[in-house]
Amino acid sequence: MVRKSLLVATLLVTAAPLAAQDVEWTSKRPDGQAPLGVLDGQLLNAGEFRISYRFTQMDYRGMWLDNDSIPVDQLVDSYAVVPLKLFAKTHEVGVGYAPRSDLTFTARLSYSQRDREQLTSASGLYSVSSAKGLGDLQVNALYSVFNQGAVRAHIQVGALVPTGRFDVTGATPVSTDAALPYDMRPGGGTWALISSLTMLAENEAGSVGAQARGTFHAGTNSSSYSPGNAYDFTAWAAYRLNDYFSVSGRARYMRWDGMKGADPALDPTLDPGNDAYSIQGRRLDIPVGLNIYLPQGIHLGGNRLSVEYVYPVSQHYRGPQLGADWGVTVGWQTVF
Repeated sequence: MVRKSLLVATLLVTAAPLAAQDVEWTSKRPDGQAPLGVLDGQLLNAGEFRISYRFTQMDYRGMWLDNDSIPVDQLVDSYAVVPLKLFAKTHEVGVGYAPRSDLTFTARLSYSQRDREQLTSASGLYSVSSAKGLGDLQVNALYSVFNQGAVRAHIQVGALVPTGRFDVTGATPVSTDAALPYDMRPGGGTWALISSLTMLAENEAGSVGAQARGTFHAGTNSSSYSPGNAYDFTAWAAYRLNDYFSVSGRARYMRWDGMKGADPALDPTLDPGNDAYSIQGRRLDIPVGLNIYLPQGIHLGGNRLSVEYVYPVSQHYRGPQLGADWGVTVGWQTVF
């Protein structure tokens, strides 16, 4: 409770300086973009080209059911394998181009590595399963729907192209080459529609914004399942310390639906991560960030470095799942 109160207080204090002032919007300042963890949060100016890279690590520890953690002792009688920890590391490269001031095209492709620690109930032995590979390609179009003074809004329409592997195999406690659980797979194997609405506002002290985003999967993959639709809502405030540095805080609520179908290669009674029914839930995070911007006209001008630390404060799962513990995202981008 203390941890949650401190994080919410940080977000409110960050937002406090943002009183209404007459300011024209500009992205050429440290708080002139959405925080690092917000995807497709801003348009480029006409003729600009952007290259970006981000690294994300998300750690999961302990099994959760509903909104509480479950002792391992309660699971060893029900499953042959009990997950303990999952470390997910993702590298993502992105590009963006704006042929007009009201239209920006973006694309992103990721590569991830996942390592999962688990306990074998019968023997009490610990083991690690690993998987790595390309994720699904994202291509998007962002279109401005409002641009007046210091306030902007845009919509996004995009597609998730199934380039990532979803039929991942590897070593498990029961086999040297078996189908890995759903949480070890970098791709979903289906096409998906991505849409969002983003609003931004800025003044001399800082900026605020909000985004609603949805991912809607179509059809099923060759393993007879489809990931559930996902919904992401976030709001943030950033305070500009000077021309080079800003700090940000935001609240992020995520919800994901249950999967459609199930992979017949996975036995849901063996490992809770194999149970398609369990893959549904929601989570509330409070990410806090630091942004560094080098203004145009100086050495390395136009480069931007950002970091965001993720505090999960609430989570709820329909079936036993690994709970989120903490996360961090580090990113760089340049615009020319």
